[in-house]
Amino acid sequence: MSFDSITIHALGLELSRVLQDCRVDKVHMPRREEVVLQMRSPAGSFRLMLCCSGAGGRVYLTEEKAENPEAPPMFCMLLRKHLTAARLLEVEQPAMERMLWFRFSAYDEFGELSEKSLVIELTGRRNNLILLDANQTILGCLKKVDAEMSPTRPILPGLKYHMPPSPPRQPLVGWTEGELAAFVDQLPLEDPAKELGSLFDVVSPLVGRELAYRSHGSRPALVQQLSGLAQRIEQGNYQPTLVVQQDAYLDFTFMPMEHFGPQAEMRVMPSFSQLIQLFYSEKTAEEYKKTATASLVKQMSTVENRLIKKLANQQNDLLHAQKREELKRQADLIMANIHAIPPGAGQAVVTDYFSPGLEPITLELDRDLTAQQNAQRLYKEYTRMKNAEEALVRQIDSGRQELEYVQSVLLALQQAREVKEVAAIREELVESGYLRSNQKGQRKKKAVFHPREYTSPGGFRVLCGRNNRENDELTLHMAAKNDLWFHSHLAPGSHVILFTEGREPEAADLEFAASIAAGHSKLAGQSLAAVDCTKARYVKKPSGAKPGMVIYTDYKTLFVRPRLEE
Repeated sequence: MSFDSITIHALGLELSRVLQDCRVDKVHMPRREEVVLQMRSPAGSFRLMLCCSGAGGRVYLTEEKAENPEAPPMFCMLLRKHLTAARLLEVEQPAMERMLWFRFSAYDEFGELSEKSLVIELTGRRNNLILLDANQTILGCLKKVDAEMSPTRPILPGLKYHMPPSPPRQPLVGWTEGELAAFVDQLPLEDPAKELGSLFDVVSPLVGRELAYRSHGSRPALVQQLSGLAQRIEQGNYQPTLVVQQDAYLDFTFMPMEHFGPQAEMRVMPSFSQLIQLFYSEKTAEEYKKTATASLVKQMSTVENRLIKKLANQQNDLLHAQKREELKRQADLIMANIHAIPPGAGQAVVTDYFSPGLEPITLELDRDLTAQQNAQRLYKEYTRMKNAEEALVRQIDSGRQELEYVQSVLLALQQAREVKEVAAIREELVESGYLRSNQKGQRKKKAVFHPREYTSPGGFRVLCGRNNRENDELTLHMAAKNDLWFHSHLAPGSHVILFTEGREPEAADLEFAASIAAGHSKLAGQSLAAVDCTKARYVKKPSGAKPGMVIYTDYKTLFVRPRLEE
C-alpha cells in the first residue's frame, strides 16, 4: 500500500488546511488501535481518525460514528486528560519521514499553558501513536516497546522520544537539474526503481517504478521526472488518486500513475481523507468483522463440542437403560423359584419359565440378601432405569434442540457480512444466557437490522433472515398465513419467506426462494440441497423455544442448487 512519505506529506498539508484553529472537543477509542479526535472550529466540526493497525496504519478525516466501548482504555483517558480543549497549532511531517506530528497548545494540571504533541508513526508493522510533552518526553503511547523488544529505541512513558532510524538517503527537494543530471549519470540503469529508492528519501518502490516507467531508460528523461517530482513536492501539487482495476481498489497515490497500464483506472478523489477512507473501507470492515466474530465463534464452538460429548454420553446411558427388561426377567425368575433357593446362596440354578423348553438358568445372587431381597433389588434397579430412560429421552431431545440452535448461531456468524450483524448475534446470545452482558446501568437501544432482500423471477419479494431473531421476526410476525416459508431440510439455516400477496408463484419462483434458503444454510457447499417449503400458517414456535427454533407440518421438499449472491 502506498502510504509513502509523499502521500503523508500531501495528507499533512490537507489536514493543516482543514483543521486550522481547531480545538479538541472529545477523544474516543472505538477499538484497541484506533483513536478518534472530535475537533471543533468556527468553520465546523471534524472527526480525525488515527489508526495504528499493523495491517493498515492511516490518518484521515471521517464522518462515521463508531460505537465506543463501555469503559475507555487507559490511553484514551490519558489523551482526554492532556488534549481535551487543546488547540491545534500545526500538523508537521519532520524530514519527510513516514509520520505526522500534531502539535497542540493546552493547559496542564496546574493551569499553565504548555505544548503537547501527538505523533503517529506510519512505518508498517511498527505503527504507533505517542503523546509527548513540550520537552519531547513520552507521556504515553498506544503500543509500549521495551528494551527487550527494541534495545536501540524503546518507547515507554518517561523516556525521551527519538525519531525512528532511517537509512542514509539524499533529500530530493533542493537539487538543481544540473546536480540531478550529474548524480543520475553515475547510476546504473539496470534497475532504476530500486536504485532511486535507495538514494532519495521520498522515492518509495511505487514512485520508483513510475519514474522508471516514464523515463523509458533515458537518463535525461529520468532527470526530468525527478525534477518534476521535486517541484510537485515543493508546490504541494497533489492529486488524491485511487487505482481501480476490475472494480477492485488496487492502490492509492498522490498523482495519476502510468505504469499500472491501460487496464487500471486512475480515479481522482475530492480529498485524501475520502481517498484513504474509501480504500480501506472494505478491508477494515472485514478486519473488524473477523475480530468481532472470532471470540463468539470460539465460545460457541466450545459449547457445541460440549453438547456433542454430552449427547454421546446420554445416548450410551440410554442404550444401557433400555436393557432393563433383563433385570425384570431375572427378578421374576427368582420369585417364581423362591422355594428352591436356599438362604445365603451366591448362585441359584432355576427353571427359566420364559424359554420355550423351560431350560435351567444360573442367576448371580448377593449372599447377604434373601431370595426375596435379591428380587426386590432387581425390581428397584429396573424401575430406576425405566425412569432414567424417560428422563434421558427428554434430555436428549432438549440437547438436540440446543445443539441445533448453537449450530445455527455458528452458521449466522460464518455468513455475517457486517459488524452490525455480529453485534446483533452477540445481543441474542446475551438474551439467551450464553454470554454475560458487559453493559452497566441502562441497556442500549437495540439496533434495527433488515433481512436480506431479493426479487424472484416472477417479481415476488423474498426476504432471508440474517440471524435467529430476524428469523423469528420474519416467520412469526412479517409473514402472512399464505406466504411461503423455506428452510434447509434437517440442517441449520436462515428462514426465507416468499411473499405471495394473493398471487400464485410459478415453479421458478419456488426454486429461486429455495436456492436462497439453501445458500444461507449449512448445505451451502453442496451441489444439490434439500429445502422444505410450506405455508407460513403451518410453522409454529414451541413454548420456551430458543430464537429461530420452530416446528412445521404440511411441507414438501425441493432439491435445488444453493444460491448466495444478492
